[in-house]
Amino acid sequence: MSQAPPAHGTTHRWGSAPDFVGPRHDYREALIRRSFLPALPGPRVLNAGCGAGSMTLALLEAGLDVVSVDASPEFVAHLAERVASCAPDRSASVELGDLHALRFPDRSFDGVVCGEVLEHLDDDAAALAEFTRVLSPGGLVVVSVPANPWRYDWVDAWAGHRRRYSVDDLETRMHGAGLVDVRVTPWGFPFTGLYHRHVYRPLLRRRLSRGATPPTGGGRASQVAGRGLRAIFEIDSAFKGRFPGWFGLIASARRPPDTDAT
Repeated sequence: MSQAPPAHGTTHRWGSAPDFVGPRHDYREALIRRSFLPALPGPRVLNAGCGAGSMTLALLEAGLDVVSVDASPEFVAHLAERVASCAPDRSASVELGDLHALRFPDRSFDGVVCGEVLEHLDDDAAALAEFTRVLSPGGLVVVSVPANPWRYDWVDAWAGHRRRYSVDDLETRMHGAGLVDVRVTPWGFPFTGLYHRHVYRPLLRRRLSRGATPPTGGGRASQVAGRGLRAIFEIDSAFKGRFPGWFGLIASARRPPDTDAT
């Protein structure tokens, strides 16, 4: 059982720290792209819950047309500025939106990517149903979520996670949204979990106890250490799905090719 959170800063406000990323974030997004890009049937992509936008920029660099949606005005403004600076010639839009009720018409996108967002939502089933609706027939959705409900601790509560998922939980939700060809892959054993327990969680606790902001990319020494950790996390790729200590899940699925979404 994990200890209680520190007295200060026990709730993280979504959008308040656009630089709150690190090597685990980079590794997870690389895993998502490995599932998403080779199987994508077309160039029109929705990044649902785009956050600070590192995934959006990577998808734009891959030559895709990307619409990015987030509920945080701070994140939307931050990403719009990054897109204008880093990818001014690419087809991209960034806007406020509610994943429970997307404004887009049916069959608007060839793919939907949603990284570490469903666990924050009151109604994740409604969001998955919306992803199905806006996908073209045969379109691809890839999501990532934190794994194993028994891992839920004060960091999850601080981050605003409503839940963690088992493989069966996520498969059931995706099938319930009308998706087919559902494939759920666990990831994050052993080094990602060890990093969370012995590095990230203690560092976050110390910073929050001092009333400081969450850890970010930091200075040069931190960046060098981050690159080393990122390389170590790649070792976890050899163990995906083989052991029960997974830190996260990545799931891919498709809208049925010849039937309407429900």
